[in-house]
Amino acid sequence: MEFQLDTDNKEFQDALQLITHTRQSVFLTGKAGTGKSTFLKYICAHTKKKYVVLAPTGIAAINAEGVTLHSFFKLPFRPMLPDDPDLSLKNGRIFEFFKYRKEHRKLISEVELIIIDEISMVRADIIDCVDRILRVFSGNMRLPFGGKQLLFVGDVFQLEPVVPADQKEILSLFYASPFFFSARVFKDINLVPIELQKVYRQTDPVFINILDRIR
Repeated sequence: MEFQLDTDNKEFQDALQLITHTRQSVFLTGKAGTGKSTFLKYICAHTKKKYVVLAPTGIAAINAEGVTLHSFFKLPFRPMLPDDPDLSLKNGRIFEFFKYRKEHRKLISEVELIIIDEISMVRADIIDCVDRILRVFSGNMRLPFGGKQLLFVGDVFQLEPVVPADQKEILSLFYASPFFFSARVFKDINLVPIELQKVYRQTDPVFINILDRIR
């Protein structure tokens, strides 16, 4: 299926230029119906970069034609805090914890663009954990996310991270909020936010206004 982008939409074009011609990481947001999913699918259909599409849940992953974050990175279903000993290089601890097969380590090392859909549902500690994994397994400790380009897609006003009651307190010791943008890695990276403005999926202006109020 061919996905077309509105050539008159400045936000689409700005995001496309950054993803296509730079290694700049981007946060693409916008309310429902503004074309976030269309942009994601367009990038997947046209990019020359080696890419993967990830999402926080199985349903979101299916919708984005990708896999879950936890599946791709083999993440445990518990908080992965910055001081977690399983993320340490000491005595090769991180390599013992994340026992990736040779071909998967090669994939992590060679991927150029990582797209994360429904990013609003991803917790800050998961983002920092992904940053750590990418640095270590890409052999690039100096650069955030191991020098990879990331495209975060989602709307923080629609969905939020699910934090079990017994994890809220410990996460609050490390992060200002559970949202992805509270991750520590963003202190070291210039993430460019682009908000899509034009609504395509619903043309009734009254209904659009109601949706905006709910949002």
